[in-house]
Amino acid sequence: MSLEGVDDMTGMQIDEHSFDRMDIRLDDTEKQRVVRAIANKWNRLENNTEKDFAIIAMDLGSLRMTDDTSWESNGDAVVGIVRGGTLKTVMLRRFNQPMTSEALRVDSVKWAIKPPQATRYQARKQRRRNNNRRR
Repeated sequence: MSLEGVDDMTGMQIDEHSFDRMDIRLDDTEKQRVVRAIANKWNRLENNTEKDFAIIAMDLGSLRMTDDTSWESNGDAVVGIVRGGTLKTVMLRRFNQPMTSEALRVDSVKWAIKPPQATRYQARKQRRRNNNRRR
């Protein structure tokens, strides 16, 4: 797959490892949509080269697995991890798993898509818990 212009267009670098991961998980059209969604969202972030971001880039609509046992990568969302201005990896993740900075080991989690209703509810619930702990 060739996405040569993305680096020049956005300033975001793309690690070869990301393409290796996407080759296993996504078809060519999905790869292009994911990279563009991540690049577009990353471009709109302040201090984007100074922080690490997880960007939820695509809702696959159903659970996708890379093997028959579901031991390997599986999920219904595609998440890109951008560290210091470089897209380091792309992973599948289930929407019923936490999409938090702690769970994804980044400074901030951003959505390039509209979060599913259940995920928005979980995020509100988590914010309420965190606010109650601060009091």
